[in-house]
Amino acid sequence: MPSRDRRLMAAGVQERALRDDYSFAARVFARRVLAHYAVVRLLVAPQLQPHLIAAYAFLARTDDLADQGPLEQRLPRWRAWSEQVGAGLESGRAEDPVLRAFLHTVSVRQLPHHWVLAYLKATDEELHFTGHATEADFQHYVDTLALPALMLVEDLQHEGGGDEVFRSRCRSFAEGLQRLDFLTDLTEDLGEGRLYLPQEHLDRFGVTRATLEQGEDTAAVRELVAYTCRRTRQALTDSQALLDCTAPSFRPLQRALLELAEHQLSRVERTGSAVTRRTVGYGVRKPLAVLLRERRRSTA
Repeated sequence: MPSRDRRLMAAGVQERALRDDYSFAARVFARRVLAHYAVVRLLVAPQLQPHLIAAYAFLARTDDLADQGPLEQRLPRWRAWSEQVGAGLESGRAEDPVLRAFLHTVSVRQLPHHWVLAYLKATDEELHFTGHATEADFQHYVDTLALPALMLVEDLQHEGGGDEVFRSRCRSFAEGLQRLDFLTDLTEDLGEGRLYLPQEHLDRFGVTRATLEQGEDTAAVRELVAYTCRRTRQALTDSQALLDCTAPSFRPLQRALLELAEHQLSRVERTGSAVTRRTVGYGVRKPLAVLLRERRRSTA
């Protein structure tokens, strides 16, 4: 496995101070999601690794600033960060090392600025989120938040960004991942006073928010979960076409992400209505098997 310096040189990061920024971003990402960091390190081509890590660290930093603590504390801190990011896109400079690394990645990989700006705008709106009334509201959420967040990572594999076909296939993946997150994090979200499943879907099956909060095992809840799983499965199935326009340097990671999403969905399907009472993860054996298989393929 190439050394840190060789990976940074391959990625076009030559200045010592900038290398320190990328190293700091790597620590932020690793502390936040160590398993995901390890997957990127093992499956992504060396010249792309630092840029993906910088993007993931930026997403983690932004998410933490927007989500952690009471709203009255989050708002001023979030707005200061949003303004710093916006100014950084214009000047290429920033005070925060994670942001400096990300801005360099944006420049080197020619990441379209509109993805960053759309993500910031939607995150700002998310601070006051009260729920999705309809399926159309959810689709708007995918277009304005889930897709831009995903593209901050996915678009890095194509210098200057991918084409419209690539974007449309990423959109299917964003929808599938978002529906999956709504199910796997349902218990945690309800505990924090949030519900992302569209009210329209609850009404369709006669499920109330109170029923979900109380973790009741009813036929209606089982039908709601099964319905959401079917829609998630369709979006993830559509996402398989994404592999056809994935860059070779990104393909091992892309295959792993797609397979693990479907694996996690299968676990949700087996869990059924109990998703209202416990979160659903990936387990251990399957992720390790996928990681080892893709690692072997990428080094063969």
